[in-house]
Amino acid sequence: MQPNAQMFGKLADALSTSWRVLARPSQLPPDGDWNGWLVMAGRGFGKTRTGAEWVKEQVEAGTAKRIALIAPTSADARDTMVEGESGILSISSTWCRPDYEPSKRRLTWPNGAVASTFSSEEADRLRGPQFDLAWADELAVWNEPQATWDMLMFGLRLGKHPRWLATTTPKPIKLLKELLTREGKDVVVTRGSTFENEANLAAPFLTAIRKRYEGTRLGRQELNAELLSDTPGALWQLDQLDKCRVKRAPELKRIVVAIDPAVSNNEGSDETGIIVAGIDHNEHGYLLEDCSGRYAPHEWAAKATAAYRRCSADRIIAEKNQGGDMVENTLRMIDRSIPCHSACNIDPVSRGIGVQN
Repeated sequence: MQPNAQMFGKLADALSTSWRVLARPSQLPPDGDWNGWLVMAGRGFGKTRTGAEWVKEQVEAGTAKRIALIAPTSADARDTMVEGESGILSISSTWCRPDYEPSKRRLTWPNGAVASTFSSEEADRLRGPQFDLAWADELAVWNEPQATWDMLMFGLRLGKHPRWLATTTPKPIKLLKELLTREGKDVVVTRGSTFENEANLAAPFLTAIRKRYEGTRLGRQELNAELLSDTPGALWQLDQLDKCRVKRAPELKRIVVAIDPAVSNNEGSDETGIIVAGIDHNEHGYLLEDCSGRYAPHEWAAKATAAYRRCSADRIIAEKNQGGDMVENTLRMIDRSIPCHSACNIDPVSRGIGVQN
């Protein structure tokens, strides 16, 4: 092969794997003098690949030296942002591949750039470190979104122009709404749906989600990336709930697991409601966990039993009008070792609040 042919062959190989060639326009960083780039897109859009490729590009260009990678949990940072199929390790160049030290939550590139992973469950770990680049993944489901974001912003201060990227499927949390108000100022917003990436998604998956979720409220959020407002007719608005949130519940004098089972078990069934709630010595109530979902009877019984044990609850309660006796019998079938006077002591409650369909 002639030298020119070899050169063009190597160039063709490089172009075939270049993100600038492979990516859709919506996955490439915008032009302009922005501080933040918010990618608000549906499941399967390619948000993780977008974030990982942006970090890679900035590192290889020498622009990024100290990087923060923030996920909902430490496991999410490791399993998705770093080690995932579209994570940093998977898309790294052979000539500039980082050394990953999971125990130190750190990636180090050959050119000296360093990225540290953080969890929204530990916002205070962001005190002290400083960065010139940050990638925040699934911002809308962070454990302490505002506290984590504030600590990140205090540390994003290195270099001439520190920048952040947030990749998320939307939920109507206060922080996300505030970032959207900055669109056109110092924040660029990219919106996209699951179906923009059809070429890279399994056909059976696309068929199934279209059949089950297209046109539904959940589908509008998770697939079309719509930022939905409060549910019409809801007894409580999100702003009211946000004002009542606390980081940790105080000592509680009573904890219960409540079950409101669905009347059927098929594709169109309602969710079975399972929540853990407690009351403190000042008679203030706290919602500790929401384990609700679409389950078969043995599944919701197992979920409720696990929540009872995990939260050291005093008892399980069920709605009398929605199968109180059935709930008790199902729980006993799942775990006969649970004392009936505690776990299976079913307190009936009525449907006296709001209109039920």
